[in-house]
Order: sequence, then C-alpha cells, then structure tokens
Amino acid sequence: MPLNRLKPSRVLTIERFSDYAEFRANEVLGLGTSTPLRPREFSLTRAILPLQSGVFVLQRAFARRFEAEMGTDTGIGLVVPLTFHSITNGVEIDSSTIGVVRGKAPVVSIEHQPNTYFMLRFNSDMRHRGWTDFDTGLATVRPQHDPMARLRAAFLEMFSLASGCDDPRQFEALHRPIQETLFACLDAALVPAGSLATRPGSFDRHRKLIARLDEVVELFGSQPLYSDDLATALGVSVRTLQTATQVVHGVSLHHYLRLKRLWAVRVLLMTGGGGLTVKAAALANGFWHLGDFSVGYKRAFGEMPSETLARGRGSFYRS
Repeated sequence: MPLNRLKPSRVLTIERFSDYAEFRANEVLGLGTSTPLRPREFSLTRAILPLQSGVFVLQRAFARRFEAEMGTDTGIGLVVPLTFHSITNGVEIDSSTIGVVRGKAPVVSIEHQPNTYFMLRFNSDMRHRGWTDFDTGLATVRPQHDPMARLRAAFLEMFSLASGCDDPRQFEALHRPIQETLFACLDAALVPAGSLATRPGSFDRHRKLIARLDEVVELFGSQPLYSDDLATALGVSVRTLQTATQVVHGVSLHHYLRLKRLWAVRVLLMTGGGGLTVKAAALANGFWHLGDFSVGYKRAFGEMPSETLARGRGSFYRS
C-alpha cells in the first residue's frame, strides 16, 4: 500500500510538501535539521495517527542530510523501515534494521534516496515487555524476516483502516485490539530469543504461573484478552508471562492468548443465536483485522467462521 494511496480522515492526518520552504519537521521523535541533497526533487508525505499508547507516523522523506537530537524524554522511540538506506552515525542502515532510541541520542544521517518508514513514539519505555535491554541512546535490531514482514503488514493495515474511518469513536473502540496486535508483532521482533530461556529449576514455577494465567482467563469471561491486563492481574511483567508460555507450551504469549480468543469466538458463533454476525463475534474478542482473523480461524478449526455460525444458527432454530 503506497503512502500516496492513503486519504485523510477524521482519524488520520495527511501532510504533503512539495516546496522545501514550506516544509515543517515532525516532532514525534524530536526536531532535527534536514538539508536536501537534491533540492529540485524535494517531496515529503507523511500520515500521522495517534493511539492510546503513543503516536505513529508513516513518512516518505526526501534525499537529505539529517541532524537531530533524536528521541523522547519519556517512553521509547522506534523507526521501522519499509524501504530504507542511510549512513547513520557512520554505520550503514538498511531496510532490515529497526532503530530503537531511549532518552535522547545525537544522530547524523545521510540518506541518498527517498526513504519510507514508520516513526513510533510510545508513552511507556516498554521495559516490562523486554524490548531491548539498554538505558539510553540509539541501538539497532535486525529481526528475522517473518517477524519483520508481519510487523510491517500490521502497521500498513492499521493506517489503511484509519484512512477509511471517519468515525473517531468507532476507531477508538479498536485502539486496544490494534495495539495488542502491534505489541505482539513488536515483541516478536524486539525481544531477544535468548531472554525467554528458562533457568535451571524454574520450570515448576513457570508451570504454576500458567495455571494461574488460565484461572484469570476464565475470570475474564467474555472480555477480550490483553497481555498487559493479564500481567497486571497476576502481578508479574509481560516479559515474565512471555517466558512462562514459551517454557511451558513452546509458543509465544500472544499465540497462546490468540488461540484462547479464537476458541471464545468459536463458542460464541456456535451458541450466539440468529442475530450474531462473524464480525461482531470477532470484534467482541479483540480481532480487528478480519481477513487475518478468518485465516487464523480456519487454520485452527478447519473451517471458516461463517460455517461455524451457520451450524450454530441451525442448532439455535432447532432448539
């Protein structure tokens, strides 16, 4: 989805500049100075999307020299590339690399071609999720191909959804489901695999934590399952829950919770009655990307959610 296909809405702001004299820098990760390398070819487009957890910007910039004190006084900043190449602080950075900044960090970057990337500023430092283990400065992370592809796809789908939504209240209702999807993708990309390894003798402790997790999930009933809420209810960090599910079940926390949410949808479809729709059942359980939901549902249960609903309606009307 090229950036130029996005349209402004009551949710999404679009800014386009074709004249450097009118250009205004975006403050999402601190203000900097941009000097065009080819002034006659100047062009910049960006889409700005605020969510509860922070501010996200999708930007296509011009060939430039960029100097800034980059970062945020609170929280954490990320740069996730779509197509990207630069020499930043003397190091070559390409499309396979995510930039992570805590606090403020001096940046001098030479970008010989227009780059397209996401800039993310989160209100939290995300240490409870285990996103990179350093205090301040600028670091780079090179995820595996699949986590990076899923992360990009989730961001693009989010911006596309915001572009087509003119009801802020409707989009606000999707904030937490959208953010949970993003957190899942970012956890997969940014949490070092080795950090989830168990220590000798700790399996029993993790097993007991997962048993408590299952009890809390039952108490949540029909509420959507969000990793932050569950960690708070258990009095542990999300990172601890991530380790426990990986150690006990061999899957990520988000995969584990996703399966439970899929089961909740399945039960609802089979028992919800004649007025229920697949979309309503999915949204009620925190699924906002309906295409992805349908694929995951069929993979888990061997049938489309509409088939389950049809069978459930048949049982409802026969009862």
